[in-house]
Amino acid sequence: MVKSKRFTRAKKDASHRIVLANWGRRAIAWFVDYLILNLMLGYFGIENIEMSLVPSFLLPRVSGANISFWSPLSVLVFFLYWTFSEWYLGRSMGQLLLNLQLVDVDGKNPSLKAAAIQSVGKSLLLPLDCLAGWVYKPCRRNRQRLFNRLSNTIVIFIGESNRTIKHGDYLAEP
Repeated sequence: MVKSKRFTRAKKDASHRIVLANWGRRAIAWFVDYLILNLMLGYFGIENIEMSLVPSFLLPRVSGANISFWSPLSVLVFFLYWTFSEWYLGRSMGQLLLNLQLVDVDGKNPSLKAAAIQSVGKSLLLPLDCLAGWVYKPCRRNRQRLFNRLSNTIVIFIGESNRTIKHGDYLAEP
């Protein structure tokens, strides 16, 4: 397994500090992953495979168009992608491009269970997951979505940032 650098909390050691990623950078990373995976799913014709495997009543369609509201197989692909990439590598492709990493609250690589729990919210319930994280004060303190809180994970910025502010136990990007 690939090991990442060990990080410590900001108040303990300023040379190895955890900088919480801002919401904008996290949203862009999610969107990059979303685009890359949807291009791959389209290339492999996942919708045609899905239509032959899943009963049509489970695939509600937009009236007047041949577009489904949701795709159970693509949700599964997104879940597996985020779970394994963030557990094994600590980062997805979008996070890699934007210098982000998923870690546990102590700055270590997340466990497979923690990566799976936080991936549920990201792949299936993202709007509700983010809304709950923004409303629930303990989540807001560490810039966590609800499923990040449930899995004891945070998303950090890797690299040098000249623009950091004190944010709870960590530093944060404004």
